[in-house]
Amino acid sequence: MTKILESYSNINTDLNDRWENGTPHHPKSKELMRHILELDFEFNDDYFCWKMGGDGDNGEFLMYLMDMYFELQDKKNG
Repeated sequence: MTKILESYSNINTDLNDRWENGTPHHPKSKELMRHILELDFEFNDDYFCWKMGGDGDNGEFLMYLMDMYFELQDKKNG
């Protein structure tokens, strides 16, 4: 296991569990995702076709990954 992955030992990294339990997204994830969606749509002709709000959408799962990162940063910054 890499040092990066070890740092997530106290964070729920099960994306399906987060989704099934309705774990709320970190505010920074919401803000960043809004920018990513709009930038991709406007400047990349919706290349990634990010979707949010449905069951298992790719945008929702990306946000859960970002949530994990921001939760780790919050723990580091105390």
